Amino acid sequence: MPSSNAPIIVIGAGLSGLSAALALARGGREVMVLEASDQPGGCCSTTRMDGYTFNNGAVYVAVPSLLRRAFGELGLNFDVEVPLVAIDHPHETHLDDGTIVHLGSIETARVEGDDAAARTALLCEGLRKLQLDWRPIYRRLLDGVLPFEPSLPRTLGQLWRYLPRLGGRADRAIAGYFPDPALQAAVASILLYTGTPPDRLPASQLIGLLALLEEGFHLPRGGMGAITDALHRTLQTAGVPVRCGCEVTRIEVSSGHVTGVVLANGQHLPAQEVVATCAGFSVVNRLLSPDAVPRAMQRTARRAPLSHRAIAVQLGGRCAPASSAFIVNHVPDMNRQGVMHQVAEQVPRWLSWTSPSQVLSGLAPAGKGVLELYAPVSGIHHASEWTPSMTEDALEKHLAALRGFLPTLEIDTVRTLDPQTFEHERHLYEGALYGVAPGADPNAYFAHRTPLAGLYLAGQTTFPGFGVPAALYSGLQTAGVMMSDR
Repeated sequence: MPSSNAPIIVIGAGLSGLSAALALARGGREVMVLEASDQPGGCCSTTRMDGYTFNNGAVYVAVPSLLRRAFGELGLNFDVEVPLVAIDHPHETHLDDGTIVHLGSIETARVEGDDAAARTALLCEGLRKLQLDWRPIYRRLLDGVLPFEPSLPRTLGQLWRYLPRLGGRADRAIAGYFPDPALQAAVASILLYTGTPPDRLPASQLIGLLALLEEGFHLPRGGMGAITDALHRTLQTAGVPVRCGCEVTRIEVSSGHVTGVVLANGQHLPAQEVVATCAGFSVVNRLLSPDAVPRAMQRTARRAPLSHRAIAVQLGGRCAPASSAFIVNHVPDMNRQGVMHQVAEQVPRWLSWTSPSQVLSGLAPAGKGVLELYAPVSGIHHASEWTPSMTEDALEKHLAALRGFLPTLEIDTVRTLDPQTFEHERHLYEGALYGVAPGADPNAYFAHRTPLAGLYLAGQTTFPGFGVPAALYSGLQTAGVMMSDR
């Protein structure tokens, strides 16, 4: 049994690992963070390449109020540590009939094309009604559910009267507010990031639209990595070691109790408590000896649905953008948007991309910009089945599609992150971008406290799920459970 003086080991220096480590350190516990990559930040970080700054995962900040609250619980002032820039023109959707729909605040939402004035009025009317209906749910989630360790009585107490609305289908909810098919398609395109068509998503995923209407979308000055940089700085000031290049290959267990971890170089580090912020699937299938995995964890790993996979295609170059929007979508009608989540046999007809340098010009050299898009991955069961030739094929087709929309595009630099890259470099189990699929039953997540004494989980396969604020709170909640267990 390791000494009681052995530090808590946190596996992973992403948002959840850093927030858990800081909360534990502030609570008087000795902590050590181990990160497999050569820099902290996980999927909320950036990479500098040929003068361009590219995201390693997270693309923008939604729900900044929840980030402020999380930082406040860590004793930090978010607005001082991570100044945000509001995205003035967040979302623009193009339809096949030439209609263009702009989404942001209700005051700036508008339609271009036939009957623009009448359809703009319909759009704003639908957004107002949706916001009025869903604002109480949004507030209860932010104030009474997401910041707290999951509890069925708490969740039911906060949301019971809204369960029918939350449990409906997203496409039906959208159609109920927007009778115009073009408006339906534009609003549904907000959900493209989930990797799942609207007819297979619960209406609860419309919370993302509420976040846009209530608080807008934002970018940190300097890029998404500024958030994890702030936490890392604070840990350094507090004297908490964050050791990069330290891959954990085994969590050791004896008689149902954690005893330490083993690194890729064979080094054994003793610990009575370990926080694993990698996917719970990885803990079950890779880090624990098969005979040590509790049945409850096996059951969760077997039943929880994995999220989608995709290829991140990131471009640096020169282009006269046709739009000032941060997110630009070219989409079909709502009921056909599922095709955008399937590998394309030909050059894709529809496409979605982001332009972060439209908001932060410093992400690219003067006169140039950054474009990022996600090419779908389908037809495989494991990330290992995806090959470099598949990535090259997808890249060729999507660049051809992008040049069709942006004919003046001149590309200097191309970066791709495919399922194997996401698995081996970003440590996402099977390359699944969000771990557990968006819209999954809350019971699908791994618990923060495991049946193995001393082993705790955090990260996007635990409550509250994926996303920047959620990752922070998963770490905070896990730290809270550990402090209460002591």
